[in-house]
Amino acid sequence: MKEEYKTIDYNWLIKPTGDPFADIGGLAIRILSQKFPEKGILDLIDYLTKIYVEKWDGKLNAFFLNSKITQPAFQGQRKISETLNYFERLINETEPFEYGFCRITGKETKLFQGGRDNTIMTGSGTFINYHHNFQKGILISKEAIIRIHFVPFACFQLQGKIALLQSNNYALGEFIVKQIVNRNLHEIAIGISEGIAKSDMGKPANAIFNFVDEAINQLLDFADNEDGLPSLTLYHFTNFGANPEIQIHQLPAKVFVFYRTCFSPKFKEDWIRFIRSHYFDSKHKGGIYNWKTGSYEITSSKELVEINQGEYMQWYNVIYNKLLNGESIRPEILRWSRKFPFNFKLVEIYQINIIGMKQATISKIKELAAFLVKDENVDNIEKRIKSLDKIKNAAALRRFFLKDIIAKNYTDGNKDSIIDLEDYLNYLCPDGSYWGEIRDLLLIAVYQELHERELVIEELTIESDYENEN
Repeated sequence: MKEEYKTIDYNWLIKPTGDPFADIGGLAIRILSQKFPEKGILDLIDYLTKIYVEKWDGKLNAFFLNSKITQPAFQGQRKISETLNYFERLINETEPFEYGFCRITGKETKLFQGGRDNTIMTGSGTFINYHHNFQKGILISKEAIIRIHFVPFACFQLQGKIALLQSNNYALGEFIVKQIVNRNLHEIAIGISEGIAKSDMGKPANAIFNFVDEAINQLLDFADNEDGLPSLTLYHFTNFGANPEIQIHQLPAKVFVFYRTCFSPKFKEDWIRFIRSHYFDSKHKGGIYNWKTGSYEITSSKELVEINQGEYMQWYNVIYNKLLNGESIRPEILRWSRKFPFNFKLVEIYQINIIGMKQATISKIKELAAFLVKDENVDNIEKRIKSLDKIKNAAALRRFFLKDIIAKNYTDGNKDSIIDLEDYLNYLCPDGSYWGEIRDLLLIAVYQELHERELVIEELTIESDYENEN
């Protein structure tokens, strides 16, 4: 970018601040300046403003209230000229200002008034009680206001609102913004752009994981570095009219790392089958996922209808939502394991890194599962599985350990105990543990043993039973 104005601190046009809107706007400036190195900052403002007005018909109401672009009294070219005149006054510091510390950058500098017309999710006018000392708006630097102007070009539309996706990892955050900016530029180039890019996903959780999928598929390195383990935050908002609102969805770093692990070569096939089988839509009840064709199948009027990936990825996905909301996906893994193989090593990674289970507990569960199926007598194994399924409390689980494992190990003539006092107290039934978790993991491990020994016939489809989910 050409540095033409001594009044601008160009470093603060792109430097991370911690404010999601300013940071996304800064990334958009950085990416656009790389694409158009001959343009100065006012040239980029002019370029983007013309897109907002001429291509998008000034439809930025979800971002700015009564701005120069969304002001109903202004039409066509006047929207552009009024906007450029404002930013020229801002850059030349002929707009009213006062000295102080910018609320976004923290830098001591000349401060200008930010309201709902030039910033996002702030107060102004009748909402002066929102700000310090009843100021008429948030007082921020010219660099911060300029950054906010670029935010719409780095956001996407989702469920009728605006979605802004931010990461604590700079490389991942830049990748996401670059994807969105490039999509906008492509749609403008081919003449189909009518507003900010619309997400192909139907739900916030789906949108987050879709960007993670794209990042992983492009082999980007998000290893532990000075930026820290990557996390993602989606701000789902509207700044429109009298009812601005915002919802925040966060993908923690530990979930991101686990999800990335799921796409390693030894887990990827199992994981994709598992994740794609857990979509649900109330308008398509009875859908069956066929992992051979990669589509959902519904029988309607005695005809088989196939729903492709582009459509069903708009549906609710229970796994994505549970991972996002910190809920356990263990019940879904157990249900899946009853029919299909699921690498138990992935279960182990999930339990240790997401749930916080001890490695020794997992190791003991694997040992017990191998013991329960070692005779490979299908009838006996089915009886043990039924016994485990019937367990409804901690006492019943303890009886199962005693009768079906400890006693059987003794009658089999094994000299070494399979469950000693330390195993029982510290790993299988420690204080504060949930008996159902141990039972479910033992069942999952048993089914995995059966699949590995080819004692269970693999099925190709699975019915969705999440019909009560929204």
